[in-house]
Amino acid sequence: MSKLIQVDKKQLQTFRTLFVVGDLHGDYDALQAALNMVEPVKDGIIFLGDYADRGSSGIEVISAVDSLRRKHPQSVFALKGNHEDYTESGHPEFWPCTLIDEAQRKGKEWQHYFQSTFKPFIKSLPIAIIASGETLFVHGGVSTKIKNKGDLMYPERDIELDIIWSDPCEGEGECPNLERGGAGVAFGRDVTESICSLFGVKRIVRSHQPAKAFTGPFYSHNRKVITISSTSVYGGQPFLLSMNPIDHEMLSFTNLNPPTREYREIKRKSRLSATCSDDEFQSLNPPLRLTTSQ
Repeated sequence: MSKLIQVDKKQLQTFRTLFVVGDLHGDYDALQAALNMVEPVKDGIIFLGDYADRGSSGIEVISAVDSLRRKHPQSVFALKGNHEDYTESGHPEFWPCTLIDEAQRKGKEWQHYFQSTFKPFIKSLPIAIIASGETLFVHGGVSTKIKNKGDLMYPERDIELDIIWSDPCEGEGECPNLERGGAGVAFGRDVTESICSLFGVKRIVRSHQPAKAFTGPFYSHNRKVITISSTSVYGGQPFLLSMNPIDHEMLSFTNLNPPTREYREIKRKSRLSATCSDDEFQSLNPPLRLTTSQ
């Protein structure tokens, strides 16, 4: 099965609006707020991955997203994130993982839930979507290992890891993504330019860094990379991206959870960066990839 979804202009024209949802991490309230703005029979929806962990409602988020895409397969698409990366036997390839404990608290024996429900879900997830002539959607990022569409359609394991784990960085070139324990790469402006040229798109839309998008969508690489977050479990504000399906330059962001007084005070004091390590925000530290055996 191809791990790349290609949406051509004819299909894009059938959408009234193209909505993009970033990391949810078990934030069912944010998901419901987003879905209240969307009509799947008229709109396109892209989920960028990371449906569970950290938040308390990963089971419910996974169920809702899976049900929605099954009901509307031509307009609802869900990508794989690094928090959907498990071995065949159900061991997570990342840390921290809270979904296993959540499932058990909710009366689900993990192996049964994994084999019967979660594994079929994650096995069916693509790693990338190309909206013809406009945008490449991924969870994490890109790398110089990607040479053609075939590398996205039938990716080797190292390319898949780059897609779900990588982050943009300042400067040029690429290097191991040390903030993620060496998983994926940190890729520079020239890599973004090369990938956009290779696939004939104008930008890359991704998630994977809720701390970077803590106060709203974050632009990098001359605004060719847009990082969004749709979860509040890190303490930040969740946003929904809305795009004109024909011209993705025409886009807007909707705050799914208007700022609280506490949030505004945190923002004033900290001016959070994407790599905050202050004790007050330890929960924002990026997940690490684990090396486990099948």
